This record gives sequence, C-alpha cells and structure tokens, in this order.
Amino acid sequence: MFKRRRRHTGSRVLAVLVLLTLTAGFTAACGGRTGRDESKPAPAKLVIASQNYAEPQILSEMVKQLLEAKLGVTVEHKRNFQGSTAVHQALETGDVQMYNSYTGTQFTGILGMQVTDEWKDRRKVYEYVRDKFHEKYGIKVFEPYGFNNTYTLAVRRATAEKLNLKRASDLVPHAPEMTVATDPTFQERKGDGYDDLARTYGFKFKKVAGMAYDLMYQALKAGDVDVAVAYSTDGRLPAFDLVALEDDRHFFPPYDAVFFIKEETLRQFPRIEEIMKPLIGAFTEEEIAKLNQEVDVKKREPAEVAREYLTQKGLL
Repeated sequence: MFKRRRRHTGSRVLAVLVLLTLTAGFTAACGGRTGRDESKPAPAKLVIASQNYAEPQILSEMVKQLLEAKLGVTVEHKRNFQGSTAVHQALETGDVQMYNSYTGTQFTGILGMQVTDEWKDRRKVYEYVRDKFHEKYGIKVFEPYGFNNTYTLAVRRATAEKLNLKRASDLVPHAPEMTVATDPTFQERKGDGYDDLARTYGFKFKKVAGMAYDLMYQALKAGDVDVAVAYSTDGRLPAFDLVALEDDRHFFPPYDAVFFIKEETLRQFPRIEEIMKPLIGAFTEEEIAKLNQEVDVKKREPAEVAREYLTQKGLL
C-alpha cells in the first residue's frame, strides 16, 4: 500500500511540473507578461508637437520629460512643424495629442479673429482662446506659462543709433531703402501678418525677404538685411546686439505661451494637470530668453536645456 501511494503522489507531482512548464512557455510566447496586473492597460505612448524654433521645442521637452518621469508613459516629441496651423491640424487628426503655442497666434490664426482695441488685453484674449478651443475642438488650454512672446521689429544697434530708431513707426521714412526679413509663415498670416502690419504702419520696404529664423538673424547681424520681424523673447536679440523697436501703434495682440491638449487625453490621464502645475506662471520674458539663447546661440539641444532647467528647479 505504501509503495502504491508513493507512485501515485509522484505522478501528481510530475503532472503539476509539466503544467507549470507549459504555462510558463505560453506566457513567454505571449510576451512575458508575468507579474503585471492584467486589469491595467499597457503603458501608453503620447505625442507632443512643436514648431521649428527653440522656444516651443524647449517647452515641449519639459512637458515630455515631466510626463515620462511622473506619469510613466512614453512621450514622443515631433519637432520642426512649419507653422501653428500644421501643428493644430496634426492634433485634430490624432497624430499628436498636445502642443505649445501662443494665444495671439491661435486667436488670429485658427480662430480667425481680427485684432482691434477690444482685443489688446492679455487675459481677455486668453479666455477667448480657452473657451473657443474647448467648444469647437475639445481641447483644453492651460493657464499661461507666464511670458508674452510678441513679434518685434529688430534692427542692428548701429542702425538704430544712426537713424534714431526707437519705435516701429520711426522706420516709415527709411523703409523704401531697406530690406525687411520675415519667416514665410508670417508673410502668409492674416490679421497679424506682414500685409496687415505694413498697412497699419504704412511701411513700403524696398524688399521683403522670406527666410527661416536661423538665417534671418544671421542675415540681420551680417547686414544682408536691414530689419527683421523677430520674437521678443529670442535669445539672439541680446546676443547679436540687436535693438527691438516698440510697437507704438499696438498692432500685435498678446502672445502668451500656453499648453494645448486634447480633453480626451486628459480624461485618460487626469494627473497631467497636476504634473504641469509647476510650469504654469513660472517664466518671465527674461528667463525664457536665456533658455532660448542656450539653444540658438550656444547650440545646445532643447532636450538638454529642458532637463537642466527641470533639475535645477527640483522637478526631476
């Protein structure tokens, strides 16, 4: 009796071992998912888009790195979109879920609004963009990052001193002898683009040259062009000793930098709002200009500059 029970027990042990081996093999074949809670979805991948210059790329890298560190998702950063419309279209089609842009850009561009005296107030423009993007596109617009990156007409310091240029309107009598450079997108913009700017100020430049931002600043510095339509927070203005002229006719609307994200994505990852809080209202024009300078002048990667900032602030 004893020997028969022992043989029976050995058979049961052998069967269990075979079953465990088969189960392990099946699990490995299915991707080695042992130890994971099967009720939870697989880690998601989010995509953030940015345009083809330093500032939105730095901000997008900050968002990417914070979400990866604190939310545990993979975030792809798609760079070098040509213009705000292309970025917005990518979000609408689902190719991306979030991007950084500017209130005035979306106010006149995507929403097609005209800039009048009624729309010079930063808060009013932000709230209009926030409400309309929610109503029309299901997009959440976060509170501003804290700085206003407006357009500005820039000249070399020597030119400003020679011609006594302080305000944009001071350029009017000199414009017929000058070449002005802009990026191609600005020439095409309605409401706050080149045609409306020239009409408002009465500019009649000898030539309007379209070129990428990197080339534009270099061309202005070298004297190949006389004026450039630049960004007020661009680090190359102080680095190249360029003078930004006052928009004395108040042509440009406010351009507060803000974060746009699909509301559907926020429902899936509600912690994003909490994770983004340390960046809201965190930047002055001077601070973001210094970060831009690290990329544009010192030729550092936006990802490196973003990580350094987040680390210094204790956010990573």
